[in-house]
Amino acid sequence: MFVTQLSIFVENRFGRIAELTRLLADNGIDMRTISIADTKEFGIVRIIADNPEKAAEVLTADGWIFQKTPVIAVVIPDVPGGMADVLDALTEKEIGVEYIYAVIAKKAETACMIFRVKDKNAQAALDVLKEKNYTILSQEEVNAI
Repeated sequence: MFVTQLSIFVENRFGRIAELTRLLADNGIDMRTISIADTKEFGIVRIIADNPEKAAEVLTADGWIFQKTPVIAVVIPDVPGGMADVLDALTEKEIGVEYIYAVIAKKAETACMIFRVKDKNAQAALDVLKEKNYTILSQEEVNAI
């Protein structure tokens, strides 16, 4: 059983990922996962949406370049070696892995997203998020998800 991933080409310029996520949100599309790989010029945003067909329609209508890719979602025990066991099983069959990323963990009706900002903006980012009443999790709280 495969899951549809959308790999979206994004120019590496200020605000472009915000535009992408706002487009999806404004069209009622919920991201279940997101992974971003970038270079100096562009990035690939990989998402799994709650409605991949609608997401594809919205992206096409707005002029985004993307590709649908079948991927496998694997439930892995949250124990030391859980990931290693899966990778061992694939390696034993000489199956290579191109990339791996995590599903957004949900707790109640919330999800935890990790953001990296430039070091010089880190405190300002914290201040803005707190001012907007977002909950900022500690390392221990993230570990407990």
